[in-house]
Formats: sequence, structure tokens, C-alpha cells
Amino acid sequence: MTFRNLLRTPLTVGLALAAVAAAYLKNSRGKSAAPAPAVAPAQSAEDRAAELTQLSRRLLISNEEEKARIARDLHDGLGSTLTAVNLDLYWVQQRLADQPALASRLARAIEVLASTVEMKRRITHSLRPAALDNLGLALAIESHVAEFEKTCSMPITMDLPADLPALGSNVSIALFRIYQEALNNAVHHAGATAIAVSLRDERGAVILTVADDGVGFENDAAGQLPAALGLLMMRERAAALEGTLTISHGATGRGTVVTACLPQPVQEPARKMAGKA
Repeated sequence: MTFRNLLRTPLTVGLALAAVAAAYLKNSRGKSAAPAPAVAPAQSAEDRAAELTQLSRRLLISNEEEKARIARDLHDGLGSTLTAVNLDLYWVQQRLADQPALASRLARAIEVLASTVEMKRRITHSLRPAALDNLGLALAIESHVAEFEKTCSMPITMDLPADLPALGSNVSIALFRIYQEALNNAVHHAGATAIAVSLRDERGAVILTVADDGVGFENDAAGQLPAALGLLMMRERAAALEGTLTISHGATGRGTVVTACLPQPVQEPARKMAGKA
């Protein structure tokens, strides 16, 4: 096609569309008009709000399922590939003892690869903690606290059950995310100096409590909690699984207590673990 023909192409297409429209109008002339479709009644504001709420809760669960899938792909696919590359580099390194310049560059490449493996581990853990699926919620929280204490001197006490029923995947990740958000708020927004985490099984429900001694919060003029995104997300995670989340002041009026209660039937025999106080 020449440049001139290319310039004429839009006009040609437009004329063709106009011809099709004209033919349609000609064939339609004289025919009785089809009855107008019935108009559905307008959706009430309450129904629309309920629909959007249900959609947001479904998206929360779907988002966690997608994160879990990506984490598995990273672990199984990228993880095995990086391991194979590391083994090959190590094999080459053993045979470059008499070539120090090449050996030095290869050593740097191995260091970069090691940092890449660590980065992959962190990303995978943030998407879906492996301990959550392999060891259960209580041990996943204990493992997270151990990692947290390596970078923060703030004391965290834990009251975790020795016999915790196996939890469904959605319940485990929802409670873990609520715990993470509550911990983040205590450290970065409340100025807390101590945090206490407890987990218990009570009458077919799993109850998570995260309490801190920070500055707490102020209710608005209507006596409601501030509409912070983190608080809203915690509530939506609980409500998505027909649970509840309450946020209150500490016993002394200082600090914040986050309590999440999610219904969970026992699925498997109890898992044994050693709690930490």
C-alpha cells in the first residue's frame, strides 16, 4: 500500500460504514417498530451499597487466592531455576582457581544471585507466608514475631494455644493479615512500646487479639472510629468471612485493643505446638 492509499484508508472505511448504515435504514423502513424493552426498576441506594460491599469482600478473598498462586509459582518455578543456576555457578567456580580475575567476577555474580534468592524469599513470604500453610496460624505468627524482633527492640508477648484446631485457608490468611495490620499500626502510628498477641479457640470461633500501649485513638464527633484505610481493611476481612472485628481502648484508657472473631468449624485433629509467653 502506497502512502497516498494509506491516507485514503480512513475515508474508504467511513464510506463503507455509511453504506452499511444506509442499507440497514432502507431495509428497516416500513417495518413496525419493535416494542421498547421494559425498563428495570431503579436499584435502591441500600441495595447498591450492599452489592458493592459484597463485591469488595469477594475481591479481598480472590486477591489472597491470587497472591497464594503467585507465591507458589515463584517458589516452585523461579526457586528451582535459581537453585540450578547457583549449582552451575558453584561448579564453574571450583574450576577457576588458576584464573583469579574470572574467579573474582564469578564470586560477585554468586553474591548477586544470593541476594536475588533472598529477595524472592521476601516477596514470596509477603504474598503468602509458607509457615501459614505448612505449620498453621499460631506458628506463623510466632515465626513472624521472631523475624520482627530481629529489627525492632519492642517486646512482644504471645499467648498462643498448645492445641489449635486446623483452620481453613481463608480464615488463616484473614487473621494473619489482621494481625499484621494491627502490629503495623501499633509500631508506626501508635508509638507503642509493648505489644501483646493472643489467639484462642472458643465455641467454634477463633479469636485473635492484638493489644498495644500506644497513644490509642480519638473517636469523631459521632463517637465513631476514624475511617482509616487499615481499620476498614481489617473490618472487611473479618466481615467477608462472617466474622466481627472490634477496636477498643486499653483497660487503662491508653493503647488500642484489636479483637477479631471468625467462625471456624474444626476440620482436622488438633495440631500440637509449643506456645510462647
